[in-house]
Amino acid sequence: MMKRLFLVAVLTGTGHLVNLISLRFITNYANQGAIAFIGELDSLALLIVSITAFGLQLSSTREIAVRDNDWQKVYYSTQSARLTMAMLLMFLGLSGFLYTKNYMFFIAPIIALNADYALYGRGKPILGAIVAFIRITIPSITVILSSVYFIKLLPLLFSISILLAYFTAGFIVSKILNVNYLVKPKFKSLIEYVKNIKIGFANLAYFFVGIGILNILSYINSEETVSIAYMALKLYMIFIGVRRIIVQSFFKEIKELKQSLKVDYLSMVAGTIFLSLFLFYPKTTISLLFDDSYAEYSLTFVILGVAGFISSITSSSGARLLLQNKDKQFSANFIVAAIVTICSGVCFSFFIADTPSLVVLACLLGEITISVLNMSSLKEKNFLINRLRIMYPVLLASLLFYITKFSFSDNIWALSISIITFSLIVFLDSKRVLNSKTLN
Repeated sequence: MMKRLFLVAVLTGTGHLVNLISLRFITNYANQGAIAFIGELDSLALLIVSITAFGLQLSSTREIAVRDNDWQKVYYSTQSARLTMAMLLMFLGLSGFLYTKNYMFFIAPIIALNADYALYGRGKPILGAIVAFIRITIPSITVILSSVYFIKLLPLLFSISILLAYFTAGFIVSKILNVNYLVKPKFKSLIEYVKNIKIGFANLAYFFVGIGILNILSYINSEETVSIAYMALKLYMIFIGVRRIIVQSFFKEIKELKQSLKVDYLSMVAGTIFLSLFLFYPKTTISLLFDDSYAEYSLTFVILGVAGFISSITSSSGARLLLQNKDKQFSANFIVAAIVTICSGVCFSFFIADTPSLVVLACLLGEITISVLNMSSLKEKNFLINRLRIMYPVLLASLLFYITKFSFSDNIWALSISIITFSLIVFLDSKRVLNSKTLN
């Protein structure tokens, strides 16, 4: 378990590190208008991912995981449905003459043909992490180079890099699994979406409890708010990606309570670090990740850290509901959370203030809603107590961030000491949890 997790963590971490570096470059070289436009393009591409996935990705991963003899049948039917839906989305690209970002719909088929979810279903998380690394790195490197040398072409080159990234990832997946990359689109295959409509709505809904909310609020808020909120939610998406990789790496075993506790433990460790960095070292952390001017938005990032920690507590809950065939509860929980996020975001923008902190606060309310409803749906006795029991050493160790800051102030040296010390303690404590055979 540790070896597999270590390899996945290294690959995922490296990919996200490049992504973080790209955020630093874009805030240094691009103006807020350009960043806001990149944010709209990125969130629209992710919306296409969510629409084409619409339940099929989650349900197919589950089916591919449990079928050893005929999983290819699931793969081809799923990919046919995804490609057909993508070709229908291409017609929305015609609205690009009204909203330029909508030209992104023309690359929907390439996005749909990427089937990296199948690697996790077949129990190949390391190969899945490699493909994800490639898919993440190509746009990130493009942003870095374009920010320095081709700043005026940044939006165009970013869009092309997304197309290239998804094509490369999809082609590699087909070779690894020895299946066809190109499949035949069939209108009757769209019935697969109907079969998975509950999970589909949940999948699409969760997109709006995060960076997807910008697809709505970009029409309401200022460029400044959209650009800052995009950078914050892009960072949050990286955190969610780390959490998702942890869950996907142990998808087959996560139905067992013992394994789910271990998965939530690892996610909560990541959530604790994420929160501590912004809560105790906001100035240093924000300056490292972005331009120094972003330090004035520290409240936005603290709220983001809280959202990350709260969501990490129930990381395994969604997968467990699916594996227990509680699709109805799973769907309802995420739809309610999306409604809470969208409604609060719109209300905050119209009636309170046009600020990025309120955009992120709306996402926090959505994450709280998901956590509460998922815990209720699982009906697991002592859900929070069980996790507090295994997490208390880590939570106590997180106080080192405060103690070190109090002693040496908010600077890079104090932050480094805090991270190194905390990591050593967590490494020693993780053996207690991950090697335990008595968790219940």
